[in-house]
Amino acid sequence: MNREFTRKELYELVWAQPMKVVASSIGISDVALAKQCKKANIPAPSRGYWARKQAGKPTIQVALPPRFPGSSDRVGGSSRQGYYFFSDWAEKFREVPVPPVPIFDEDISSVRERAQKLVGKIRRPRHFDPAHPLVAKLLAHDEERRKEYLKWGSSYYAPKYDSGAERRRLLILNALFMAATRLGGRPSMRTSKYVQDTGSDREIGISIGETYVQFTIEPIETQKGGKRERLHLAFGTAGDKGTRGHFREDDTEGPLESRLTEILVEMLVVAEVRYRESLVRHRKCIIGRKAEAEAELVRRREEAERKARELEEKAARERIQRLLREARALELAERIRAYVRSASARIAELSIKPDDFRRWADWARQEADRIDPVRNGTIRQAIPSDPAARQNEQENVPD
Repeated sequence: MNREFTRKELYELVWAQPMKVVASSIGISDVALAKQCKKANIPAPSRGYWARKQAGKPTIQVALPPRFPGSSDRVGGSSRQGYYFFSDWAEKFREVPVPPVPIFDEDISSVRERAQKLVGKIRRPRHFDPAHPLVAKLLAHDEERRKEYLKWGSSYYAPKYDSGAERRRLLILNALFMAATRLGGRPSMRTSKYVQDTGSDREIGISIGETYVQFTIEPIETQKGGKRERLHLAFGTAGDKGTRGHFREDDTEGPLESRLTEILVEMLVVAEVRYRESLVRHRKCIIGRKAEAEAELVRRREEAERKARELEEKAARERIQRLLREARALELAERIRAYVRSASARIAELSIKPDDFRRWADWARQEADRIDPVRNGTIRQAIPSDPAARQNEQENVPD
């Protein structure tokens, strides 16, 4: 679907006319349109709705539900990314419309209230039953390490998730992942057996709607003996620690396990805030890129005009040089002919046979004709290249 709609626009369309009519008007099948509506959580009339409506029977129009936090309000539309990589990007970007100023029906406080209702209450995790598939992989790795530990006795192979901060960390992740999945979120985490040490490989995230929210959960040092038993959850990547403003950690208000509901609610709110910011950035980017496109088109036009002027100047110089060459050639041809005439007048003074002189004179005149621009047709070739002369010739053609 090349045309882009807001959820409200598409909702109003599918409730104003049958799906087949709407689909035909926007160039897709009714099946594809139904899939787009389902993906965007747009309710569509049920089977028989239009027959009942036409028969005058009572019908119910299902209200458009609020957009899930972090999900897109746009349906359809073609990607503009390729415009950056083609030679005609400036021409294409000039035609790209500037998106309207984003307007949102809910303020963030209302989004937070709705997120709290969506999340409900996340129970304090005490075991991995059930285990999210990503967590189940790490637990399976732990069982493999357990066997290796029994075999070799080295602490390198000791299980990681039997107790302590690592078990707490994985329990928290499992609870968050399960709750987010229930809401349609898509958790992600590295599950390789050998990359679960503290560092970038510990970064995790949840895709909420169209927005990816990254966060970390890591042990932090305590003031007592430097033990690393407290857990710190922060939004962003490991490299963002100096700038992250959203975080939770074990403190006097309780451990992280007792605050999972507010953590997931905060993730939904963060996803919505970032989505809104992305719309503002996208609009600003389009405006800036269109300005660059206009500047690029002006630059190309000026460059083309400059090259055209240079070509005209070069052609003018070449015509002058050609004219001078032809003038010199004509002058030389006339000098040769004059020389031959002068020599012919004084042949009596020469001790040369008449036939020899005549052969020489014929050759000299032929050479004069050869270099003479009038005789050899060079001047005839030069005249049509003059635009003014060509126009005069066309005007003087008899009807």
